[in-house]
Amino acid sequence: MRLLYLSLILLLTPLAQAAEPLRVDPITPLDQRFMDNATAELNSLAQIKTGRSFSGERERDLELLQLMLDRNLVDGDDTKLMQAMGIVMAQHLQKAHNLKWVIYVDNVGRSRALEVPFKEDFIFPVTQISSRAAVGADINVQAIYDKLEKEVAQIRKKIIVH
Repeated sequence: MRLLYLSLILLLTPLAQAAEPLRVDPITPLDQRFMDNATAELNSLAQIKTGRSFSGERERDLELLQLMLDRNLVDGDDTKLMQAMGIVMAQHLQKAHNLKWVIYVDNVGRSRALEVPFKEDFIFPVTQISSRAAVGADINVQAIYDKLEKEVAQIRKKIIVH
């Protein structure tokens, strides 16, 4: 009986770990500073290499991101700057759709995400560009942005039943 009990515990432990609930924390000042510094560094690079800055105007900023990618101004292995591109894109999504920055923690790790208010879903724009660059995929910034906007719209349509 004791052996059966021990076997059950050993069998169920991985399931319990896999089912570990996610945790959502507020964005920390350290995370905010990281995002601010990364986007400032990206903006400096844009100014030096293209003579343009990120303006806060969505169309222009997305075009500038695409230009930087097309000209290979950021190395695909430079995760910080590639994620800074995702942050620039995310800032426009946040502003346009009243989203909230959070830290999303699950068994995979810790991620900066945008929370759709009053819903239980999140979008992860920070890694959208960097993950594609890491595998050498073509990157269409406008298409990624449009896809994320559609995801936000679908999330907003969901009805949450508890």
